[in-house]
Amino acid sequence: MTASRQRLIVMMEIAILAALAMGLDFIDSSFRIGPYSFSFSMVPILILAIRRGIGAGILGGLIWALLQMALGDAAAWFFHPVQVLLDYPLAFMALGLAGFAKKNPTMTNIIIYSTLAVFVRYMVFHFLSGMVFFGMYAPEGQPAWLYSLIVNGSTGIINLIICVIVMILLYKAAKMIFIPKNSTI
Repeated sequence: MTASRQRLIVMMEIAILAALAMGLDFIDSSFRIGPYSFSFSMVPILILAIRRGIGAGILGGLIWALLQMALGDAAAWFFHPVQVLLDYPLAFMALGLAGFAKKNPTMTNIIIYSTLAVFVRYMVFHFLSGMVFFGMYAPEGQPAWLYSLIVNGSTGIINLIICVIVMILLYKAAKMIFIPKNSTI
């Protein structure tokens, strides 16, 4: 396979999986209780990163973030340019860190690096945004950092569990989803 054909295939996968993540986000966006949202829409970007590496995962996350900003409910949460940067491009691009599993996509590595990616998304980017820009919603007397830790930590853990369960089921049913056809693994 020529290098240009291979690049085209990777770019198509990025576009398709980012669009799939957005489509799933439309479907599961109704699973919301207060500040908590429950979703498995990260799965396509995590799979992309595992299949094609960190760079493809980061680009897929960026495209999904841009789609979310243009078409999703993100517009309701624009308070400040830095907040938008933390909550959308940077947080979604962090999912590309699951690409560390590309070299050895065992179920254990997929779980470990997907956990890392989701942790960075929620406990770095969303946490910082929540602490700085959403601390006003904290109950009286509760520090903004604690409020952000509780909201983003619990949301991140719940969504991680949902995504890991879906990915384990996919891995058991069709391991080849995580490994490109032209891979030597």
